[in-house]
Amino acid sequence: MNDIDAIYAEFGKDICLCPFLGGFYQTNNVVPNGQGGEINSIRPCSLIRSEGTPWNVNSTIKDTRNNPKWKTIRKQMLDGDFKNIHDCRTCTYTEKLGGTSPRMSANDFFVEFLDIDIIAEIKHIIKHNLESNAIYALDYYPSNYCNYACIMCSGGASSKRHTMEVRFGSDQKIYINDVDTDFYKQLKNVQILNLTGGETILQKQAIELIDYLIENDMAKDIIVTLLTNASGFPDKVYDKFKQFKRVLYTISVDGLGSVIEYQRRGCKWPTVEENALRLCNDPDVHTVVNYVATAVNLPSAMDFIDWCYENEIKFFSISPVVRCDHLGASAMPPELRNLALERLYAGREKYKDVHLLGNYMENFARGIEQLISTIENNPYSEKDYNLFLEHIKKEDAVNSRPLKECVPEWTNYIP
Repeated sequence: MNDIDAIYAEFGKDICLCPFLGGFYQTNNVVPNGQGGEINSIRPCSLIRSEGTPWNVNSTIKDTRNNPKWKTIRKQMLDGDFKNIHDCRTCTYTEKLGGTSPRMSANDFFVEFLDIDIIAEIKHIIKHNLESNAIYALDYYPSNYCNYACIMCSGGASSKRHTMEVRFGSDQKIYINDVDTDFYKQLKNVQILNLTGGETILQKQAIELIDYLIENDMAKDIIVTLLTNASGFPDKVYDKFKQFKRVLYTISVDGLGSVIEYQRRGCKWPTVEENALRLCNDPDVHTVVNYVATAVNLPSAMDFIDWCYENEIKFFSISPVVRCDHLGASAMPPELRNLALERLYAGREKYKDVHLLGNYMENFARGIEQLISTIENNPYSEKDYNLFLEHIKKEDAVNSRPLKECVPEWTNYIP
C-alpha cells in the first residue's frame, strides 16, 4: 500500500516519519517537569539530541506529542530543513559518512510494515495544525537494566555501566517511574512495538507489557522488534512472541572473539555466537545483526563481514558510533586507518563477484562501502585520539585484559 518513493515525492526526500507516526517512550532517566520534579520522557526517536527546550510539557503522552516543539520539528521536516535540525545530527552525521541512517531505516521499516496510508495520515496531521493523535510505532524503554558495560554506552542505558561510572565519580541518579496515565490508551493504535533498553529480555517491565498485550488480545495485531546482546537465548519470551503478528530481532555483534569482548564488557564470544546463530537460523523470526563501528573494531571489520558470509547471515547493518565521537574513526592514527582501509579494499575485491552471494550481494557490498566511508569521511583528529586514550585508560582499569591485548592492532598506539 505504501511506497517510499511516493512519500518522498510528496513530502521531500529528507522527511523523517518518526515525529509524525511514532515516539520513543522512556520511564527511566526522566526529565524535569519545571516544578521541581521529574516526568517520563517521550521524544520523536531514541537518537534525537534533546538539548535545550525539553520535548515534554507534562505527563500526558498525547499532549506532549503535540506541544510546540513537536509541531516545529514536523514543520521543519515538511519544509525540507532536516539537515539543519540540530537535534537530528545523529542521522545527518551518519548520512554524511555515507551510511544508512536510523531515519532512512525507520522510513523503510514503516513503509513495509505499517498498515495505514502514510501519505493520507501525514496530510491529516498537516490539516489539523500539525497535531498527531495516534502512535503507530512505539519504542518502549522501561529501564537501563543490562548485564553488559559497553565502552560506548552510558549509565542511563546500562545498569552495569552506571555502576562503573559511579566508581569513577559520576553522581548520575537513575529513577524508574510507572508509565503515564494514558500509556495503555495509546497502545490501541500501535502496530509496531520496539522493545529497547538496557538488555530487553532481562527487563521485567518489558515482559509485563508483552503479557498485557497477549491477555488483552492485542498481540496478534502488533509487530514486535527488540534489541538483544545475545548474552542469553530469549526463552522467557520465545513462545509468547509466537502470539504476535511478527517478531524481528536486532542482534548486537561488534566483532569476533576478544574484540567484541572488549567493546562489550561482560560478553563471552562463544555464547554470543551460539545464540546469535540460533536466532539467525530460526525460520520463524526475522533477524538483523548490527555492528557498531568504533576505533576499537574497525581494524578488524572485515573479520565481521567474513563471519556473516560464512554463516549465511544476509541481513546486517553498520552503525557508526554516536554520542562518543572520540571512540569513532577520527581517533585512529593514520597508519592504523590505512591498515583498516587496506583490509576493507581487499574485502571489496573479494566480494565483488555477484555469484558468491546471489541476491544478497548488494547487502555485503553496501556494508563494506559503509565501513570504508565511515573511515574515509571521518578524518584523523589528534584531539579525539587523546580523548580516546583517556577513555581506554578507564576501560583498561576495569577490564580483565587491556585493549592492546584484545586488539593487537592498537599495540603501537597506546602508551
